[in-house]
Amino acid sequence: MKLYKLPIYVLCLLGILMNSCDEDSVVGVSIQPEEDLLQAYNSHITISTNTIVTDSILSKADYLLFGRFSDNLFGEVSAEYMTQLDARIGGIILPDTTIVDNNSATTGILNTLLSDIDSKYGKIKSVKNVRNFKIDSTQYIIRYDDDFWGDSTALQAVQVYELNQGLDAEKYYTNVKPSEFCDESILLGEANYQIKNSREINIPLSEEFGNRIAGFYMEKKGASQKDFNDFFKGVYVKHAFNEGTILKVIVSGILIYYHYDADLVTTVEGRDTVVTTEFLLATHKVNPLVTSFFLSGNKSVKRANAIQHEDWAETIQRLQSKDGENTFTYTPAGVYTEVNIPFEEIMDSVKLHATDTTKVKFNSVRLVLHKQEMNNKYAYSGQLLLIEKDSLENFFFNNCMPDGITSFTCSLDSKNDLYAFNLTKPIQNRLNGEGKTFPNKMVIVPVERQTVNSIYYYKQQLWMTSTSLYGNEASEKMKPCVDVIYTKRQ
Repeated sequence: MKLYKLPIYVLCLLGILMNSCDEDSVVGVSIQPEEDLLQAYNSHITISTNTIVTDSILSKADYLLFGRFSDNLFGEVSAEYMTQLDARIGGIILPDTTIVDNNSATTGILNTLLSDIDSKYGKIKSVKNVRNFKIDSTQYIIRYDDDFWGDSTALQAVQVYELNQGLDAEKYYTNVKPSEFCDESILLGEANYQIKNSREINIPLSEEFGNRIAGFYMEKKGASQKDFNDFFKGVYVKHAFNEGTILKVIVSGILIYYHYDADLVTTVEGRDTVVTTEFLLATHKVNPLVTSFFLSGNKSVKRANAIQHEDWAETIQRLQSKDGENTFTYTPAGVYTEVNIPFEEIMDSVKLHATDTTKVKFNSVRLVLHKQEMNNKYAYSGQLLLIEKDSLENFFFNNCMPDGITSFTCSLDSKNDLYAFNLTKPIQNRLNGEGKTFPNKMVIVPVERQTVNSIYYYKQQLWMTSTSLYGNEASEKMKPCVDVIYTKRQ
């Protein structure tokens, strides 16, 4: 066969057909010899969509949500969290008498501390006779991103409780109940906050608690992270008053400041000299041996975001009552748009023109959903995942990648305000009766792309986003549909 002219012609033809939303149509190719004849067809098939909700989603994000916010469309959402603390085993020595310089990779006492106080002193050589160790302050720190949601002036409150039950499960979900891990019998600290004042919330904790944590490191030499988790199971950070904002927590944990007295071995005019911290305090009003350590609730330890929605049943009923007009995705809740992909109708449209389906090749099959403008200020979903609902948990827990056969991603086409998933390969598999494919019912889930060491994967979106997609009662141009283009060999 001589088909070297065909690709250019077909590509031009497909470009014309991609912009068409007419019923099934056919264009004959008359410039080919009859034995090489190809015919191209396109179909525009409307599909059904509806809004669904899941009980929970996997709590696995690079950040934690905290706060409370209400919205006329989606109701009230509250976000709290529980976390273990990274004990930094092997990295914390109390008191820390390690001597370091400006180029050291480890923490410790800077060898120029004395010369910074008085130029007559040389570098610190060693620290001896440690005494009078004392905790100065203990705080729980919440540092959050500029990307907060809501009213920056709203006065709110936070409480920090000690967990009674450890976070030992392999994974947690956003419907986790803090009451199963914390009976709120041990209040570590509380504070009011307004996010307009800073990007950090400081919650004072007691000196007694600081001494308790310090005592672990002073007594348990060679302890493991498990030893620390047994000693201190973690914290429950509870939203305690008012509503108005949701914060994206980037860093949180316990910050402890302490000081101690000691003898500092240094030099004066080239001769070894011992200077006590008590002498420095009396003569220069300063003790250089003041430092801190931080125990972070980071991704290396177990943590769980607890997301709750007030009057959620009524909210979902209200959203689903709009299904004909539009459907929704919404985070941090598990609100998805479910689509019903009519395989049979797609196959029937093919068989109208090709009883011998072995001669059919799909050139393009796109699931097209048009974005509808919303009156609220939520961010829309820049990327969506199309997948079977029952496969969601495994996909996100194992950091899977979309395979283009049973799972798909697409980004918003901002020029045309639509999302288009490429279903060409699995539809061809379905026609040929070979390979993997996917079920008729799929869900559309907001995701965010993550990149680590040039390798990317997708996580379920947990930030405040919502997207409205036109439903079946929209205008013909805006209805959710599958656009199909295929060719048939004679």
